Amino acid sequence: MKILQIASRIPYPLTDGGKVCLFNTMKYLALRGHKITLLTYENEALGDLGPIREVCDLELVRKSTKDSLLGGFFNLFSDVPYKISKYISKKLETVLTELLKSETFDIVLVEQLHMAYYGLLCKRLAGVPIILREENVESVIVERFVETKNIPIIRNYLRTQLKRIRRYEAEKTALFDMCCMITEEDCKKLRSLNQSVQTCVITAGVEASYFSKMSSAIKVPHSICFFGSYAWPANKDGALWFLEKIFPQVLEQMPDAKFYLIGKDIPAEIRRYQNKNVIVRGFASDLRQELSQYEITIAPIRIGSGIRLKILESFAMQIPVVTTSIGCEGIQATNSEHILIGDTADEFAEQVARLLNDKDLQNRIAMNAYVLAEQKYRWEQIAEQFENMCKGVISSISHTQQSHAVANTKY
Repeated sequence: MKILQIASRIPYPLTDGGKVCLFNTMKYLALRGHKITLLTYENEALGDLGPIREVCDLELVRKSTKDSLLGGFFNLFSDVPYKISKYISKKLETVLTELLKSETFDIVLVEQLHMAYYGLLCKRLAGVPIILREENVESVIVERFVETKNIPIIRNYLRTQLKRIRRYEAEKTALFDMCCMITEEDCKKLRSLNQSVQTCVITAGVEASYFSKMSSAIKVPHSICFFGSYAWPANKDGALWFLEKIFPQVLEQMPDAKFYLIGKDIPAEIRRYQNKNVIVRGFASDLRQELSQYEITIAPIRIGSGIRLKILESFAMQIPVVTTSIGCEGIQATNSEHILIGDTADEFAEQVARLLNDKDLQNRIAMNAYVLAEQKYRWEQIAEQFENMCKGVISSISHTQQSHAVANTKY
């Protein structure tokens, strides 16, 4: 297939789950012989784009998509949600229009609701099948985020945005030929907004290198690790919840426990907790090597939807995980078999302490999770599912168009 992929940012370097998901989807589709053109915003400093250029042709449009107070203020007078409107660009629309004139694509894949406008433009201008890949149900993220805010003016603003994004998501997703969700939970949530939306589920996966044997580094005793991008609100919220409500309970049981924070964009409000038990490591150039030092990883996620790749990556590296029910959404893991789950601060602290105190439990959970990841969450298998879904959409639309042509023929 000749595929046009439209995304809101360059999926490299692989600093967060969204980038990992998009990059590997393209990489493994390319390895299956498909030709991909990626149209996206150049909204951050460019590094080495060699790995991206190996899997696709790259069309870049310069634009900042960062939040701004001024942008948020002017959005008060618009019906379009702010997190959508800030991605609309006349320049990208012009580049896309010229691209559709010069090339013919079999299908257009749009990453996230933010860029839905451009997928619908492709359908209008070129009649090409369009698929929306949603890593999350955007309205669910906002809804859960509202629940964590106590400041009235912020809460009221977010409630206004929630109404807009529910309406926008319900309307726009129904216009796509298929909405590909990462979890069954998200499929149900999206259909609850609009029953006419066409949905399917194709999960995310783990890069093959994560399954290779890790170095036998000596583990830091009673060590806990949380990794990811802290620019993502769910990660920032989870880290602060753990630091404020959970870790103090863990320290009461084991004063030598250490909590390590790994990843980009760790804000000052998290860094202020640094002490002999809380170590902020920041970005790790070799994540696998970094994680090999720690006994367990955590995902104290209270907001968001979709799937947490950090959990699957821990599974593949045979590191046991403690998370919440929200954190575990979309992963076919069973509590106390593949993972440990705690939804309140007390429950989470209890599960962390239980795991740190029991080496046999650590080993059993880690091995069960590894087998699960190897069987169900490899990108090679997922790319094949994605390919079959795309071909099915193309075939279905082609058949429908032929039927309409026959019905409209005058004899």
